[in-house]
Amino acid sequence: MKYLKLAVLVALCSLTVACTAAKQQTATATASTEWRIKSLEESFLNFREEQRLLTDKQAEDAKVVQDKLDMIEAELAALKSGGVVMDAPDDMTGDASAPPAGKGWVTDLSPEDEGWVDGQKSAPEQPMAQSGEEKPWDTVPGTPPVIPEPKVIKRSKPAPTVIAAKPASRKKSMTSPAKVMYDAGLAKYNSDDFEGARGALDEFLKKYPMSDLVPNALYWKGETYYSQKDYAQSILTFKEVTGRFSKHSKAAAALLKIGMSYDKVGDPDNAIFYLRALVEDFPSSSPAKLARKELNRLGG
Repeated sequence: MKYLKLAVLVALCSLTVACTAAKQQTATATASTEWRIKSLEESFLNFREEQRLLTDKQAEDAKVVQDKLDMIEAELAALKSGGVVMDAPDDMTGDASAPPAGKGWVTDLSPEDEGWVDGQKSAPEQPMAQSGEEKPWDTVPGTPPVIPEPKVIKRSKPAPTVIAAKPASRKKSMTSPAKVMYDAGLAKYNSDDFEGARGALDEFLKKYPMSDLVPNALYWKGETYYSQKDYAQSILTFKEVTGRFSKHSKAAAALLKIGMSYDKVGDPDNAIFYLRALVEDFPSSSPAKLARKELNRLGG
């Protein structure tokens, strides 16, 4: 029985201690929540106070600006009503009736005042002092006298030296880089340097593919093969001339060399075919005359 009472007493003490600890934790949590709420309220009040001060400052600045604007408007009204002469700005160029820059104008005059100047009313003219000098401007000119047209002196011919000098210098200055390169390749062909001529013409064709001299360059490239007796390659090159530039003057010469090349490789049928095409397409050309001779020789 004694032990039972002791156990009950211990249990009651433990329960009391637990309840006390729980109350302390609850009080601590409540105090912490209240402190946080109070801190938030203080922060909010500080924010509202800063907002109010900022609003007051903006209102003061707006009042200062408005006071300045009112002062400027009052000064402008006083200037307009007080007849003060103001200098015209230098950049007033759009209005033809504006006074010259720097002269100024009167802002409070009306047409009835003596100072009004608009062509309707002006101050009485004062006699001007006269001098003994001649005044040709005082006489109002009448109908201008008829002045005979000056005689045109016809020159027989301009100086021949000037006319001859200009075209020569102009022609020299108009030589293009493409023409220079083409002439260099043709010069090598004329000096029997067929390999060098073909290389120079290939370089020209690569660098100036849109030049007017491309048909000529292709033709002379075919001539380099023909001169070296590479007739198959010459046929291909001459056909490139006729295929790409069928209306060019070099097409007639290319047709002639195609026919002659086929004759060289022992193909008379193709030779006659291309020589006849030359005679039909370019009957009045110089290559056509040679083609007729070749056709007579080949029996075509």
